[in-house]
Amino acid sequence: MQAGNRKILVYRPGQIWLLVAATAMLLLTAAYVLFDQGQQHAGGAVGRLQRERNELEQLSTRQRAQIVELREQIAVLQRAGEIDRRATLEVRNDFAALQDELLGLRKELEFYRGIVSPGEVKHGLRVQQFNLEPGQEPGSFAFNLTLTQVKRNDRYVTGAIEISVQGVEDGEDKVLPFDQLLVGDQKDLKYRFRYFQHFEGMIRIPADFQPRQISIRLSPRGKGQPPGIEEVVEWPV
Repeated sequence: MQAGNRKILVYRPGQIWLLVAATAMLLLTAAYVLFDQGQQHAGGAVGRLQRERNELEQLSTRQRAQIVELREQIAVLQRAGEIDRRATLEVRNDFAALQDELLGLRKELEFYRGIVSPGEVKHGLRVQQFNLEPGQEPGSFAFNLTLTQVKRNDRYVTGAIEISVQGVEDGEDKVLPFDQLLVGDQKDLKYRFRYFQHFEGMIRIPADFQPRQISIRLSPRGKGQPPGIEEVVEWPV
């Protein structure tokens, strides 16, 4: 080796430690700066999240209050709707009852007009109506009979009512007296009235008997009575 190319290295420990200390200081400074920035950033994020949480809690509180209010309004409307439905049903029932009452009054008015002003009907006794309706028990029927006196109401009419039911039993014609069909303590039907008189009761038809017609005969009793009458009507049931 040539003497001119030789390099002499001088070892200086103080400079090396100084360099190490400076590097460590720079690293600590950088770490502190990064930590401070991270802490500031984290603090800002936490604050933002806290504000968002508070806003959501306030919104949830308002929504709960709105839900409670809406439920109260729904309950009020449901009660009002139920009240309206009940009121409407009551009005309909009252209207139907009034219609039935009006129909009944009209029939009653026609009934009395038929007594007071019978038109071309001859004076004397008259079978105003005879109705039969099925009862609750098999073969039982409720009857309703109304008699009137037309154009001659200055005196009472008295007499007996003879009713018979004509039909078929075991393939043969048969007539059943009404008094044998009456149910309960009812006795022979008798009338006494000036204007009109109602009769009602129950009868029971034998199981093997098939009714076809009903004969109603009014037989006056006493002097000065109007002549008797007889009407035959088809079995209405």
